[in-house]
Amino acid sequence: MILRNSSLTQETRSSDGWGTAHTQRVSDAGGLTQFGASLQTLAPGARSSLKHWHESTDEMLLVISGEVTVTENDVDSVLTVGDVAAWPAGTAVAHTVSNRSNAPCTFFVVGSRRAADVTHYEEIGQVMHTNADGWRLLTQQGAPLREGRPHENPWM
Repeated sequence: MILRNSSLTQETRSSDGWGTAHTQRVSDAGGLTQFGASLQTLAPGARSSLKHWHESTDEMLLVISGEVTVTENDVDSVLTVGDVAAWPAGTAVAHTVSNRSNAPCTFFVVGSRRAADVTHYEEIGQVMHTNADGWRLLTQQGAPLREGRPHENPWM
């Protein structure tokens, strides 16, 4: 199946503290179920996520254009076109992506789609458990915070 960029739906998220991000969910458009793949563009000053790591999900990022700042634990690295970052499942390297440049940056991000996963957000002291029924957000000590259905954004 050929997917033309012009035919992909673009989601735009813009909010204080996050900036503006445009995301095209390529794997969903292609009907893929074994992994998730998205093309994401961050405006200057934007970030993609809270710093996190997964127990069961592999993730990989490939820079398409511009400069992407990848933060792993407390180390910032600037990646440019063709550079790759990879985060194997179960490796406790908390990571996030931001655009600290003066121009938009675009990257392709791929992650395995696991039936269940645990995602750690150590900076805010929270852990998210996901499965086919939805997600549960807990404190690091295990106290419940909130829960939701699949595809609901726990941060909004």
